[in-house]
Amino acid sequence: MSCAFFDMDGTLVNGDTNDLFFKHLLSIKLVDNSFLEPMHEFHQLYYEGKLKIEDFIAYAIKPLIGKSSKEVYEIVRPCVYDSILKHIRKGALKAIEFHRKRQDKLIIVSATVDYIIKPVADALNIDFAIAAPTERIDDKITGKLSGTVPYQDGKRQRIMQFLKENDLNLDDAYAYGDSVNDIEMFKLCAHRYAVNPTKELQENVYFKKLETLDWN
Repeated sequence: MSCAFFDMDGTLVNGDTNDLFFKHLLSIKLVDNSFLEPMHEFHQLYYEGKLKIEDFIAYAIKPLIGKSSKEVYEIVRPCVYDSILKHIRKGALKAIEFHRKRQDKLIIVSATVDYIIKPVADALNIDFAIAAPTERIDDKITGKLSGTVPYQDGKRQRIMQFLKENDLNLDDAYAYGDSVNDIEMFKLCAHRYAVNPTKELQENVYFKKLETLDWN
């Protein structure tokens, strides 16, 4: 039994879960078009590996500040089942099944907020979700973070914390990612796969150490 770590956006999902979720918020009139205007710049910085992730998350959480866990789930669930799951790559489903047959531990590691990633993991029957931890006080979203975001070196930090908490190890571990933001996760694992890699990852010197996969 080994651990298999999957990045989310661009890896498991052909696209970006935040984009899909924001479009859902727009469709239910929880935000308007002006909310989407900064997204292009956020995306560009992300794929270049230059995004200050805390700034993006602080912005992304705004529409749900003050809402309870139940209210958040009722908003998120339709997006997961009506949109996000439809964008799961076919190759990702095959990889998940491969690891499940091996009885590996499956883990999503994503800088996206936990209230999106956890329902996706549940829907895919994935064992664990390591995501941006959103703070809740009296069961209400505060708009703040409650810990380290698994982004760049934060992925390494959160994975190591996860292993300790669950009495697991990195023996024969697998990592699947698509961007330069996954490099620190790749470095931890014996089996490293660049899934439909971004231009920035392909141009990075570390790319030579990765096997590539096309999951379209």
